[in-house]
Amino acid sequence: MMESLVPAIVAWGVPVSDVHFEAFGPATVRLPQTAETVITPQASMAVDVQFRRSGRTVVWDGSDASLLDFAERNGIAVDSGCRSGSCGSCETKVVSGEVSYLNQPDYDIAPGACLLCVGKPADALVLEA
Repeated sequence: MMESLVPAIVAWGVPVSDVHFEAFGPATVRLPQTAETVITPQASMAVDVQFRRSGRTVVWDGSDASLLDFAERNGIAVDSGCRSGSCGSCETKVVSGEVSYLNQPDYDIAPGACLLCVGKPADALVLEA
């Protein structure tokens, strides 16, 4: 129901900033692109992602849904909670590089940080994780 209702509300003319919903587990609701959503290019080719605290550098190939999935698949432990950009448990300092989001996360991200659960690399990254 939410997959059809939320985009329909936005298409009806309600500003994205006024649309609120709750998702449990991996978010499946995708808002239509508007000036309010954050869309940046994602790395379309292989890029290095360095996890500084873990001492690991792994090549992102775009096959994972998020940096959190990527870290977990590669045996790098990071805190997480909602997996939908709402709780901030996975907030991680970005030492260098940029992270992109398909939609603006609900959680207010600290300057110089990213949310691993909904982020993807826009270019090579160094993360404090």
